[in-house]
Amino acid sequence: MNKLDDLKKRTGSSIIAAVLVAIIIYFSNILFIKPLIAILICALSYVATLEYINFLKIKNVHLSPSLLIFFVIAEILAFFFYSMFPNLSLLPSLLIFVFFLAMFLVNFKSLEGSLKRISHSVFGFFYIAIPFSMFLPIIFIGNIEMQDGRMWILYLILVTKITDIAAYFFGKLFGKKKLAFKISPNKTIVGAVAGLVFATFTSIIFSFFSKENFFELNLIESIFLGLVLGVFSQFGDLCESLLKRDVKIKDSAKIPGLGGILDMIDSLTFNVPILYFYLIG
Repeated sequence: MNKLDDLKKRTGSSIIAAVLVAIIIYFSNILFIKPLIAILICALSYVATLEYINFLKIKNVHLSPSLLIFFVIAEILAFFFYSMFPNLSLLPSLLIFVFFLAMFLVNFKSLEGSLKRISHSVFGFFYIAIPFSMFLPIIFIGNIEMQDGRMWILYLILVTKITDIAAYFFGKLFGKKKLAFKISPNKTIVGAVAGLVFATFTSIIFSFFSKENFFELNLIESIFLGLVLGVFSQFGDLCESLLKRDVKIKDSAKIPGLGGILDMIDSLTFNVPILYFYLIG
């Protein structure tokens, strides 16, 4: 497949995904839709965890898929219940504590390789569970504060994905000096700068036209948050590229035009927690 065909397939798949996400976001304030969104997030995290475990198998590291999947989904549900019932704010932290205990307990029977298994399990848990789970209290922020979570999720996705698009096309057209050649040969400094510029511009424009819809960012805040999300969008992309480079694969899975779930959310890996902490801070 040539580059043009690949671009067409990725563009088509991305448009379909964007339409589905837009529909979900629009109806997310309906009560009976909320648990369905939580179930969808759990399903995506399930697939993402399997992709991560396949990474480890390539490196001859074997974990218990069921245990890691259980705690990833449990953490997502903990954040869901917290977003529905703000008095349960300690539940996600409690689950993390129980997860740490469980990681040690299940390795008591097998001493050899326990450090490696625990380390990879803990990393996988945070790498997958945190961005997926913190998505829920953002979109349901209206249960916690006077905000419209739909607007914040739309803002997050727009800023993040426009960063990716701008970095890709400007890098292709004008980029010569590589940003991190060993990790991601196609990323350039020009592309990275363009991504930051477009992230900031998108943040400002979105904030200006959305200020009457329970979405409040002044000019300074929109510039600052746009820049931060632009930086960590590209950083998240590089981090996943680092993992794939280590196991010598191009995509985390074979979803036509998209790769895998980890590929789809790589630029959101850090942006979701950043926006979550910004909103509750």
